[in-house]
Amino acid sequence: MNKKFGITAAAVLMALSLSACSSNGSQSSSSSTSQSSQVSKKNSNSSAKTNQTNKSNNSSASSSSKPSSQAPEENRMAKMTAKLREALPGMLLPTTDGLGQGSDKLNVRYTKNGNTNVVYYSVGDSSADFNADSVKNEKPFAILTEIKNASSSEVEDTINYTPEQSGLPTTKLDSNTTATIQGAAGQRYLQWNANNYSFVIQASSQLKKDPTDRGKSVLQLSKQYSLPKTSDKGSVRVIVGDSVGSLNTTIAWQDGNNVYQLKAHDTETAFKMLNSLK
Repeated sequence: MNKKFGITAAAVLMALSLSACSSNGSQSSSSSTSQSSQVSKKNSNSSAKTNQTNKSNNSSASSSSKPSSQAPEENRMAKMTAKLREALPGMLLPTTDGLGQGSDKLNVRYTKNGNTNVVYYSVGDSSADFNADSVKNEKPFAILTEIKNASSSEVEDTINYTPEQSGLPTTKLDSNTTATIQGAAGQRYLQWNANNYSFVIQASSQLKKDPTDRGKSVLQLSKQYSLPKTSDKGSVRVIVGDSVGSLNTTIAWQDGNNVYQLKAHDTETAFKMLNSLK
């Protein structure tokens, strides 16, 4: 009887042990299955994100490879100059407006009278059509004149060349340039000659203006930007003073049988415009 009880007890213990092992194995298998499922989901999510990123990149690349439907607006000066060439064929024209600001509101008109063509450059409150009537009400910052087949008197009057002076007080503008100074009728005149051009700087002595500093700046501008080559004589005349709308700088030269003159409110603007002549 005791032996049977011992055997039975042993059998029970063995059964319980096997049951526990089976339970642990089942839990382990379930845990493993759950972890595997989670890893699979993570991989799936990662793959989805990668696909979305690739689609986004492809879309971006496709978009950037397409040409823009909005081309940049054509430069105002280039647009106006092209129209001037149609209206005034053969005339030398600046391709740069020389402005520090306001180029987007540049306006241009012209007139023709016999052998004389005149182009007016101005800056308005807004950009207007080429040669629009409204531009007549704007004060030009530059006026370019061409006289075709100019007579000798037209050349002389337009260029107004001043021969080199002597016997007058002098001043050095730089190491290579000496100018003369003279006074007359309440004005002081600084004058020198270089490369077939005469340079005259005029200032009011009554207003105690000195033309020397302006003369030095004009000399440097002529070296920096250069002047149009002239067939015979040329001239640069600058009046010291910057009143609104004034055209204090006048540059004239001869191109074959034609004579040109540019008047401008600002001397540097004038040099920049002439340096771009074509």
